[in-house]
Amino acid sequence: MTKLVLYHGEPYHREQAVKKTISKWQNDLSDPELYRFEGDQLTPEKLEQLLGGSSLFAETKIIHVSQAEELVEEESFPDIIKSHSFETEGLVFESDYLKKRTALYKAIDKKGETKKFSEPNGRNFPKYVSEIMADHDVRLSSDAKRWIIQIMEKDLLRVAREAEKLSLYREEGEVTLEDARKVVWTRGKDKMFDFFDALFTKDSREAIKLLEDMLNEGVETTKIFFMMAGEIRKLLKVESLASEGYSNKEIASETGIYKWLVKKKRGQLNNFDVEELKDLLHQLHRQDYRFKQGKTDLEDALFRIVYQTYPEKQ
Repeated sequence: MTKLVLYHGEPYHREQAVKKTISKWQNDLSDPELYRFEGDQLTPEKLEQLLGGSSLFAETKIIHVSQAEELVEEESFPDIIKSHSFETEGLVFESDYLKKRTALYKAIDKKGETKKFSEPNGRNFPKYVSEIMADHDVRLSSDAKRWIIQIMEKDLLRVAREAEKLSLYREEGEVTLEDARKVVWTRGKDKMFDFFDALFTKDSREAIKLLEDMLNEGVETTKIFFMMAGEIRKLLKVESLASEGYSNKEIASETGIYKWLVKKKRGQLNNFDVEELKDLLHQLHRQDYRFKQGKTDLEDALFRIVYQTYPEKQ
């Protein structure tokens, strides 16, 4: 069977596929040597040399090339692939994204196997989190899992890194929210959702404190700004569907927002009317436009919006 593959797309599942394939080939081949290259390190001459015959130490080889997109400008690589049988040598390419129209992709696809891994979405990300945690023998409480889902931004590689840390430092039994907060590195991002909770319950004093904390801990101002706009759009979407009689489950299915989060957002909507939310979104758009013209500072704009839109609770 031809041992030639390309894996591209989402990095966590891509890396898992590479590891699984290399492990299988190591069993299939007779004590192979393993060579690893980044795309900009591999020349056509080097690849031809590796595929051209056995070394002094092993009759078989496995070659793993990451960042394969770096190879597409070199016309020789597709010809080398076409001329080799890949029976006693395995060649696995890995890439963030390799376009189908390139000669390299076509050569691999015709002779071997190509697979693209999709980025996780709101519906399948919780399942992947559960699977990764289980692989590291980590059991999360429901609160800890929700918190991790919120702060990981659908980054499965990051989930895997934090799962490994939790498996090393956790106590016996279930990982609580308090445990997770002690171990998981967030660089202030864990406060993002507390900030939105305070903002959307019109508690400006707490919102300002959390905003200051995040900025002091190095969270990017643009990230806070645009996540705020995204959260407001979610509120407006939930309000629109709720006004049409959709249940929480139906809203979750329609929007991809988790069901428990839909329930929270419907509670937050009790603090607003639709025009208030629309006006807040318009403020953000205006400040974004002024920022791009060099007429305002986003950090100042964030504080102004919090102060002006939400008078402090008495």
